[in-house]
Amino acid sequence: MTVYKIIGINSSKQAKRIETRFYEVSGGDKNIKLDLEHSTISLPESISLHTISLISSFEQVSIIELEKLIKAEVLIDYNYPRGAKTAEYKIFIVFLLNLFFSVVEFFFGTIFNSQAILSDAIHDLGDAMSIGLAYIFEKISNNSATREYSYGYRRFSLLGAFITSVFLLAGAILIVINTIPQLLEPSPVNYTGILWVALGAIILNSLSAWLMSKGKSANEKLLNIHLFEDLFGWILVLLMSIILRFTDWYILDPLLSLGIAGWIIYVTLPEFFRISKIFLQAVPEDINLNKLYDEVKIIDSIQAISHFHIWSIDGEQQMMTLIITTDLNSEAMQEEIKQEIRQIVLKYGISHITIEMLYDPDYIIKNSIFYEK
Repeated sequence: MTVYKIIGINSSKQAKRIETRFYEVSGGDKNIKLDLEHSTISLPESISLHTISLISSFEQVSIIELEKLIKAEVLIDYNYPRGAKTAEYKIFIVFLLNLFFSVVEFFFGTIFNSQAILSDAIHDLGDAMSIGLAYIFEKISNNSATREYSYGYRRFSLLGAFITSVFLLAGAILIVINTIPQLLEPSPVNYTGILWVALGAIILNSLSAWLMSKGKSANEKLLNIHLFEDLFGWILVLLMSIILRFTDWYILDPLLSLGIAGWIIYVTLPEFFRISKIFLQAVPEDINLNKLYDEVKIIDSIQAISHFHIWSIDGEQQMMTLIITTDLNSEAMQEEIKQEIRQIVLKYGISHITIEMLYDPDYIIKNSIFYEK
């Protein structure tokens, strides 16, 4: 038995389907077992490379011999998110915490006459709404593919992150608008009350940030960035309350409010543009398209390449298609080329790849047409 790594599994149903296909073509070999936890499968020597390539292509996964991956140092795990339900739960908890605390902030911000706290209350209420949407979309994103959504629902998680970023940017602009009048005419604030609110906020945001700290989805990453920004902001509010205890520098309150707004824009705007590029199917930022193209092009017997496309479903799952021409008419040799291409693209985090091969012994297509470098 040879152990193979399966990269690109998106559900337990797909894993079972792959295992069943190999079981059937082997004539009912009971030693065939797919380990979903480690994304590996043990296959007998009787199963040909062509069969492995056929099933992997049909299921849109990469099945590579584990020993070859170890030697090539490309052990990658881009598979079904086994912690998906945990992500939903954590986002829901953070939603409840933000909703509760935004109400608390409105109450105490009004009592203590603090523009910084009121600004953050508006900010946190917007956050609670966006996190609620993020929870809904994260839950939807874990559904299996359907005939209506053939790629599955994973992009819904990205949609939740996009809406979150819009809410954050809109909230920051609203904070600036509401704070400018206070900046021109600062008024006294209850620094003792602000200190206790800040301490409570630091505890709450530390808990929320800890819950989101290990998240991998676009939703979780964006929420984690924001929660750390919130934590940093409240530490500054705590320091401000201590300074105001010994001075009358009440202008610090609106200044801090503007600082929080500026930080939100600074952190969120790049993420907003990144998510927008994913929606527009741009090549993922961490993939050098020209370099990858050159690596594929030098494979022996590849004459020309066209329709070389790379995009991302949700910022995590990368997709790739290409058409190549070759003068090899041997099915086995063509399959070897496909396997070599798959092994190359795995280093770039691409697990879903569609390869179409055209037999061109007369070199009708002589040159590859590619993008400007």
